[in-house]
Amino acid sequence: MADKNGGAMTPAVRHYLRFCVYGRHVSPMRETDVSDPLAMKVADEAFLMDFALWLVLSKPSGRSISVNTAAKYVSTVKAWHLRRFHRRIGADLELASLKDMLKGLRRELGVPPKRVRYGVRTQDLAKAMSTAYAPLAHGVGDDTKRLNRLNKKAALSTAFCGLLRAAEMALQPGETWHPELNLSRADVKFHYDEHGAIYAVLMMRPCKNGKYMRGKTVPIVLAGGGTLIDPVSALWELYAGDPVPEAVEHVTPLFRLRGRGTTGSLTVDQVRIEIKTLMSSLGLDPARFGAHSLRIGGATAAAAAGVPPSVIRVMGRWNSDIFEIYTRLTQQAAARMTGVIGSTAFDDLERGAFHTEELEPLPSEMDVAPEFDGNDELDDDTFF
Repeated sequence: MADKNGGAMTPAVRHYLRFCVYGRHVSPMRETDVSDPLAMKVADEAFLMDFALWLVLSKPSGRSISVNTAAKYVSTVKAWHLRRFHRRIGADLELASLKDMLKGLRRELGVPPKRVRYGVRTQDLAKAMSTAYAPLAHGVGDDTKRLNRLNKKAALSTAFCGLLRAAEMALQPGETWHPELNLSRADVKFHYDEHGAIYAVLMMRPCKNGKYMRGKTVPIVLAGGGTLIDPVSALWELYAGDPVPEAVEHVTPLFRLRGRGTTGSLTVDQVRIEIKTLMSSLGLDPARFGAHSLRIGGATAAAAAGVPPSVIRVMGRWNSDIFEIYTRLTQQAAARMTGVIGSTAFDDLERGAFHTEELEPLPSEMDVAPEFDGNDELDDDTFF
């Protein structure tokens, strides 16, 4: 209910409303109850089956809808109907015929292959940024371009080494920047460790786990000194080159772009375009890259450096809670991991095939308190 419409504005529900009102000329509300005859429940199931067939065969949006997408749409509609009308479509029926029909459609029509999305390689990102974001001298004519370069470099470096999702660092389509939800200049603090090395702590709100919560409770510890990518150096240059008065840091987007007389928070679309542009400058196919390629590439670099999956899971916030970040990893270990990511070049065998589902933490793994110590030679005894 976070969108205050119960999900009514999702594509699935909008298609369902069109199907009911314009296609079948009936109310979208199905009034079947548990105590109703079986025939009424079966009729509800047949109605959903017709809806699924219409999605797949009629191209209601002007383009093909896959069977898998249609199945997700049906699930979304069922959940919306329960929230909106407090009734389940089909009441207590298991909807086995609907499931069998979708399975048959998959066999008959096939399932399109998943689009392969490459992860950005550390060395590629470093090379592209060194050219595209070369420092510009201070000057009236160059100020906008210079400031935009500082913001872009800091954003991409931080996202890559911090394993940030695009929606965690930038605004999604239709989203308005809010200081309690989105990154601000006040969310970054610079510190020195016991050896005098500088590191940064970025406080953020995850866009998946806890996305409906306000307030920033998740710390991302970033280390400096990466031989290829250094997020701390990029952030330091951003704060020095694009300063903001301390009094307004909390209401200023962390990463902002200027253009046509306006300044606004970085958006996911802008991140996507920037990644495609950078990779295209190296002769790579831009269609293979997206905003999520930074997170894929950073995690792949960590894996290439020998960081165990359990550590990557926690640092990347794959199905993790905030207490796991505090209790499973020390500040020093987290900082060392970002330095490893920023220093590790890699050649992925399947060009970006990094499967996030493999990183779902197992209870047995999360019962252990792993700590990455940054050594080159890693084994099970390294973590304790």
